[in-house]
Amino acid sequence: MARITLCLALLAALAAPAAAQTGRVYGSLTDETGAVLPGVEVRASLRDENGETLRTVVTDAKGAYQIDSLTPGQWTVTASLPGFETATLRQAVQNGDAIEWSKTLDIGAIQETVMITTAPTDPPVRAEARPASVPPPPPPPAPAPAGIVRVGGSIKPPRKIVHVAPIYPADMAAQGVGGVVVVRATISTDGTVRDVTMLRSPNESLTQAATNALLGWEFTPTLLNGTPVQTRMTVTFNFQQQGQ
Repeated sequence: MARITLCLALLAALAAPAAAQTGRVYGSLTDETGAVLPGVEVRASLRDENGETLRTVVTDAKGAYQIDSLTPGQWTVTASLPGFETATLRQAVQNGDAIEWSKTLDIGAIQETVMITTAPTDPPVRAEARPASVPPPPPPPAPAPAGIVRVGGSIKPPRKIVHVAPIYPADMAAQGVGGVVVVRATISTDGTVRDVTMLRSPNESLTQAATNALLGWEFTPTLLNGTPVQTRMTVTFNFQQQGQ
């Protein structure tokens, strides 16, 4: 019995230095309201001369995770959950490192494409789709009692209730000028559009036409765990001559 115990102790002593030769990344993930996010896929990848090494875990009921056995090198760690933007960490890992990466995941951006032509059958400039009555947004949830973990991740996407169609500038149409305008904006907590930023445009007149229309759009608020939050939006306006 003494010999067996000695062997086990020796094996444990040998294993300890080997474990210390790798690193780990750990932390917890939450949403914008501070609620924890279970079920987030956290993936660590390393590319080197030996190929690609992957380590994947999922956050637990408290939004926590830990990835062990990370060999020295430049690792890329991502956290992914449907409805949210993927968060990324690029981190050099050395022997024995214990790196904390706790992150608040942002709600995913909305994507929309609008076609604008000079055809006489273009839709009305302004179209509303408001319900008979728009109930006010619910009050934010009460803070969880001490010691109770509040689970998040419940998203109710915004719904457009006012659409303003861009007007093709007459001078641009007469010159046969068209193209794609891509803008980024924010849907605020009251559903209005603000912070419009141009990402790509062939012409200032087309940019102005797209911006003027976009600022007239209205949405129902995005709700995260019942709380109105801001949402990022990217819109592509395609100005195209009729028949092209």
